[in-house]
Amino acid sequence: MSPRLRFLAGDPAWRETLAPLLLDPAGSPGALTLLREQPGHRRLLRARLASGDTVFLKHFGRGRHRVREAVKGVLGLQAARREWRALVSLHARGVRVPEPLALASLGGGAFVIATRFVEGRTLKQTLAEQPTGRRALLLAVGDLIAALHAAGWTHGDLHHGNLLVGAGGVWLVDLQAALPLRAGPARWRDLGELDHSLAGALSRAERVRLRARALGLARPFDADARRSLRSVGRASDARARAYAHSRTRRARRPGRRYARLRVGRCEGLRFQRIDEAVVLKALEAHRAALAEGGPRVIQQRLRSSATRVEVAGVRVVVKEWQRRGPWRLAADFFRGSPAARAWRGGVGLRARRIGAAVPYAFLERRRLALPIACWLLLEDLRPAVPADVAAGGPGAPQVAQALATLLARLHRAGIRHGDLKASHVYLSTDGAGRLEARLIDLEGVRFGGRLPDRARIRELAQLNASLPDELSDTIRCSAFHRYASALPFRAPAETCLRRVVEESLARAHRWSGRGCQLARRPG
Repeated sequence: MSPRLRFLAGDPAWRETLAPLLLDPAGSPGALTLLREQPGHRRLLRARLASGDTVFLKHFGRGRHRVREAVKGVLGLQAARREWRALVSLHARGVRVPEPLALASLGGGAFVIATRFVEGRTLKQTLAEQPTGRRALLLAVGDLIAALHAAGWTHGDLHHGNLLVGAGGVWLVDLQAALPLRAGPARWRDLGELDHSLAGALSRAERVRLRARALGLARPFDADARRSLRSVGRASDARARAYAHSRTRRARRPGRRYARLRVGRCEGLRFQRIDEAVVLKALEAHRAALAEGGPRVIQQRLRSSATRVEVAGVRVVVKEWQRRGPWRLAADFFRGSPAARAWRGGVGLRARRIGAAVPYAFLERRRLALPIACWLLLEDLRPAVPADVAAGGPGAPQVAQALATLLARLHRAGIRHGDLKASHVYLSTDGAGRLEARLIDLEGVRFGGRLPDRARIRELAQLNASLPDELSDTIRCSAFHRYASALPFRAPAETCLRRVVEESLARAHRWSGRGCQLARRPG
């Protein structure tokens, strides 16, 4: 690692044992195993010593911002020093964290922490693999977090990946963001972050039970307990918004999830797991399908076209935009091309746990900085069927309820789809037999704050007008009231329903309003 090794803390016996390994890692073949690396940031390694002990080494890089790191050094706030202080304090108080063995400086602002290695699976992995014993496991997690906070510390990065289930129970790891606990809101933020990370793995009842255990609350909950639980819920919601915003923003540049894509004079991004060769072959298949015509072409208009192709076992919808007018090109200069907007929309929806087709990649060809042509590779959702087709079948009530639930989730998150027709919502059955709704045509998706009634009514009317007459008015009204119950309007619900009917009829789409009492009512 570095010949400039200087131990700053730790047991003298462990310093003597670790010094040869840290000074000359290449001289100990097979002793070190790289577990994970973030270039320029940190490396995680496992060391097997001659004594039979297994040690975990966390190597902190020098950091990219020299001035900031220099200030942290003066104040003693480097991540390695913070983590060491937290480990020593918590281990001394009996909190289940890896035993700290040594802290060393490697020169130039680099550090290494050595702890005993904890073998285990993350909490989320354990929950997925362990169908029984979940209640006891969650109670143990709650007790560990309560002990952390009782010892006077907050974790600062408390998600399921930093809770390991192994020998002896549940362990807390990765404490580089840990800080002394100063007030109740810090506890709520810790728990809110964990609650957010487990949203897809636990039921609501399990999440409330875990919150209560970590806060030391006993049933029946009194008013103070309920306030604390709601505070954790608000912290979880805030973390979800911040996470989704960050994921959406990062979708604009290459990184851990996304790779730069270049094809001739075109540039864009792709998911790391989608090989560039798959993108190239999909574009070739798209061009061939447009030239041949036939069932693979699902849309062919003056400005846009779309095809369904299959490459290397991956079924893809390729959408292409060309020959856009000067006003659209000028607007796209500021807002991004349709393909780039659809890419961000798909990433943002999925980050918010709202069903959408996965955007695999997008490409743009620019001239004088204007996106004159662009392509989007989107997940083919078949055998899922469009909602307007499913609404005419025997499961119409379930279809309407699934649409109401989807729209309530969209609007609660402050999202407008921009072209919310039933043909742009695909329905499939999940493992529990429930209908799952997923969105396509994502280029109009916009993320914002709370939506006014007017904007919500407009999208409700657009969706309602696109559903066929076979879907009865009773089912439509029931779905509307389900939506309004989940996300109340500021105006009276009946007034909003009347406006939805009026705007639906004004669109003159698939719903005629035949037989609807509200459609007959003047004004």
